[in-house]
Amino acid sequence: VAKRLMAGRPELAVVVIGFRAPAELVAALSSVFGQNIPVEVVVVNSGGGDVQALLCRAGLDVRVIEVEQRLFAGGARNIGLAATQAPFVAFLAADCLACPGWAAVRLRHHRQGAATVASAILNSHPRNLVACAAHLVMYMRRLPGLSAEKALRYGVSFDRTLFDRYGLFDEQMVLGEDTDFMTRLPEAMQPVGDPRILTFHLNETSLSGPLAAQSRR
Repeated sequence: VAKRLMAGRPELAVVVIGFRAPAELVAALSSVFGQNIPVEVVVVNSGGGDVQALLCRAGLDVRVIEVEQRLFAGGARNIGLAATQAPFVAFLAADCLACPGWAAVRLRHHRQGAATVASAILNSHPRNLVACAAHLVMYMRRLPGLSAEKALRYGVSFDRTLFDRYGLFDEQMVLGEDTDFMTRLPEAMQPVGDPRILTFHLNETSLSGPLAAQSRR
């Protein structure tokens, strides 16, 4: 790894993924810029919307790649990979927030030799019954503190060289492109978990949102 690092450059890239320039992008990006280490950041937005204007109003200066047609997550991930250079790469959806330490603890594991590092996920509205129910339905096995046998490890950052060896994300999959990629990795390269690496998911607080999401799935 040391040979691939360049002095003064961030070691972790974060690809923030948006669809139709959602307003939540501002908070997602702010959470990344609020990390206590420098990171390389790029936004990949597909499906239209004026993401440049949105971020300009928020005072956020960041590289943005816009694709007019809709991309599934695999396509957006691959574009972000091609647009960044840091030796390790993480991804953040627009409806998520990176908690303090999200970047630094990841990078510590990568520096120690981990090829992939996962995050646990927290509910953005723990006092809202609808948000709690939706969160448990979707993320029960990604809660912090679960044993290794019970935890599902997603929200993964990767050593960039893995994509040279095992290919890119499947761009045609509506869901599960990360699962598909990780099935190609040998057991020794499966994600390391650390309860200090936490992501907030912005859950719906009214019943219509979770019902619509489940229907789509």
